[in-house]
Amino acid sequence: MAEISSSPTIKKGENKVENWPQERQKQDIKKESKTLTYKGVLTKILDPCAGLYELDGELVLCTAYLQLPNRGRGLREGATVEVFDAHLQQSPSPLFPPLVLACCLRSRVHISEFSRLSSSHSPVVAASNLHLHLLFRYQLRLPEYLWVSDVVEKLREKLYPYLVTQRCLVGPLGSGPPGLAENLLSQTLSSLYLPGGSHERNPQGEILDVLHDCPLRKYSPLPSPWSLPSLSLLSSLVSENRFLRSSELNRRLHWSYNVLQPEDLPTPPRLLGVLHTSSSGVLKLKDQMFSLPCLILPRPPIAWIGCVIKVSEYELIMEKVENKVKEKIEYKTYVLFLCQNVQVLHQPHICSSCTDKASCVPRPSKCPRTCVPWVSRLFVIGRVEGRGPRSSSEGGLQFQAQATWVGGPQLLEAKYNYEDGELKTEEDKPLNRVLLLFSGSSVRWFNFLQPNRLYRLIATGETNLGIFDRQSESSLQISNCMECFTVHSEWTLQDVENPEILLFPIEEILCIKEALKKSSPGSLLSVTGTVSHRSICDAQSTYMQHSRRTISEDFFPQGISLKLTLMEIASHSEVSVYIDLSRGPYPLGLLPGVTLLLQGLEWKVSRSGSIYLRSVSTCCVCVLSTPTKSSEHLPPPPIVLFKNLPGPMTLRRAVCSVSCVLNLTLRWVCSMCGDIFRKGACARSPSCSSKSGVFQAKARVKADDGSSEVVLELQDDAVSLMLGMSPGFWEALQRRVLSRGEVTMQYRGRNHEVLTEEQSEDTLLRYVTYLTSRSSVSRPLLLTFTLRRNNTESLSAALPQSRRFTRGDRDYITYVPSAPTLTCLHLQEVDPRTFCHLIHDRNLSNVT
Repeated sequence: MAEISSSPTIKKGENKVENWPQERQKQDIKKESKTLTYKGVLTKILDPCAGLYELDGELVLCTAYLQLPNRGRGLREGATVEVFDAHLQQSPSPLFPPLVLACCLRSRVHISEFSRLSSSHSPVVAASNLHLHLLFRYQLRLPEYLWVSDVVEKLREKLYPYLVTQRCLVGPLGSGPPGLAENLLSQTLSSLYLPGGSHERNPQGEILDVLHDCPLRKYSPLPSPWSLPSLSLLSSLVSENRFLRSSELNRRLHWSYNVLQPEDLPTPPRLLGVLHTSSSGVLKLKDQMFSLPCLILPRPPIAWIGCVIKVSEYELIMEKVENKVKEKIEYKTYVLFLCQNVQVLHQPHICSSCTDKASCVPRPSKCPRTCVPWVSRLFVIGRVEGRGPRSSSEGGLQFQAQATWVGGPQLLEAKYNYEDGELKTEEDKPLNRVLLLFSGSSVRWFNFLQPNRLYRLIATGETNLGIFDRQSESSLQISNCMECFTVHSEWTLQDVENPEILLFPIEEILCIKEALKKSSPGSLLSVTGTVSHRSICDAQSTYMQHSRRTISEDFFPQGISLKLTLMEIASHSEVSVYIDLSRGPYPLGLLPGVTLLLQGLEWKVSRSGSIYLRSVSTCCVCVLSTPTKSSEHLPPPPIVLFKNLPGPMTLRRAVCSVSCVLNLTLRWVCSMCGDIFRKGACARSPSCSSKSGVFQAKARVKADDGSSEVVLELQDDAVSLMLGMSPGFWEALQRRVLSRGEVTMQYRGRNHEVLTEEQSEDTLLRYVTYLTSRSSVSRPLLLTFTLRRNNTESLSAALPQSRRFTRGDRDYITYVPSAPTLTCLHLQEVDPRTFCHLIHDRNLSNVT
């Protein structure tokens, strides 16, 4: 190839520039491009609108800064192209090949040989060109322009043509409001340069000046500020095990969750899609290839349905349930974000360029165009109940909402006005209470209804004002004391701007401490608290009374309930909540660290005297906040003395030591039936064919902190820590217990418990007895506990027990009060220095 100018020349196939300064490749701030001439074959048209082509399969040619004659005719695949006075930049963007050849106004592009392939021509049109509009408006240099081109291409792949039109994507380009693409990029492009740092182009100087200066002469490689991946790619990222945060375990199921945030990745991904809602009441973000369920806090406005939204701060969550018996794994992936982090990029219901045919979003999940005066009516929501299965044979879900009609039915064009903060209508009608029934496709409105908010119900296609006076037979069967009305599936809702309307009294929401004291068995209440722990309960081990009508959901097996431990951070009170999944679908966002509002829980007392709450058919679960980074960030409970024990279900800590082990039980149980499991098989074999077992350890010990003595109940990991066994020895002991299924040890001391039978000759039992009698068991421990409810009476009122004490050659029998029983929640060892600090803090807190 002939050399046209004195600039260096690259030959076909070379990967380096001749005489390229090596030190400039290491500069991070500014680099200077080389002007050269290049001749090669056009192997691929990357983006004709952006002026990006591929030469020789390894070099990118950018013609955006140069106006091509004849709209780039001749730039086809297979053509031989010769470029004069072009700027070569090395690695300006990680999204493209390392070598990029860019043409400025002084450059020339010559077609040396036309293509012999039957490739189509993609003309370059300067008018209505989004790339050129962004290039000149924001004075982009090549690294920024390459990133913008990649984002626009990803945006087109996600939304065009099925979700948005080309005109909505591009916009009027200067003659009106910006389009979707410019709304997405404007904030980032405006912040790329400091004020006054933009480079104003001088076309005449770029062509004629002896000392050449153009936007392509100097450059700084730009890492991608953010990326725009597809929703399916985001869903696959969170499935990697390196983001594992926590897990829950029961006999048969392993329940875990992974959390991925944008800052966890090198290039933060932006979440972008069309918001719509399904007939099951689940919000979803949708692109052309995938839909991702989402949980928005607080509840979003109805006007967002069908809109293109962008979210920069969010949490991508994947929950996994592994059925160890059936060897089956189920996944549920969704995204959680706040309304304040949402940017609405495009609203189709107010865009003149959008039509119903331009979107593939189903009609029930988007706001319809109200071209005719349909009948509508205003109402205020009082309370929204939870979703549950329909009573009819049609299947699906339903939910009810207590509401109040505001005024009478009117055509949609009728106006309501507000005077002095009061809502007035043209007709003087009383405010009628009504029970709205949403079933079938109308369940899609579940995530948008909020108490004491005004909404407009539009009877789509109806012009008869008496449509709201009709009631279906199913509505009449639901309630005999309140007017019921069924919301049709094709009808729609609208938010109405209104002042504060309190037609319903504000429901009393109790904290955990108040709920434990003020309620009575059987009463319904609403509580709020932070989830500190969650677990799965089998049907035979839960307090739930399962509904006959069940929800066909594949995530959890049938007959499974959830146990949530709610904690009040201020008082460290906690309570167990049991949620029956057969009464409704699994609510998203039940993760440790989130704050929940549960309405319609039943207050119950267990056989052991503990207070718990359980869901009923009308229970509604609302997530109020995103999960905390870690449960360790929660403030620790205060340290108390055993003589100053708090009320039940209140978390406290104590520094104590174990005085003796009263009894210890080590056993293997079947993962299916719960019977004894030994030698790799269930004791009920062959009726039970299970081949998997679960190890359990339970112990009752006496602990002392210097002020009083208590009975402490331990299980599983707390037992091994109390015994001071290493993980290896603990696993070896479990294997020995597996050979016989169960080992039980009871204390034989003369001063604590009644004597048992003669000591067994069993070597395993003697070894376990030796472990419990070692002096290392009585070492300082930090205990987190709760007091059982049946020990809340004063110690003087408790029944005393006779105790025998021996001093010298004499025995003494006396009556002492019963020791309170504590449930261990967490046990840990403390070093001597930390132990002294804890004792000091405990003494100060008890003195004050």
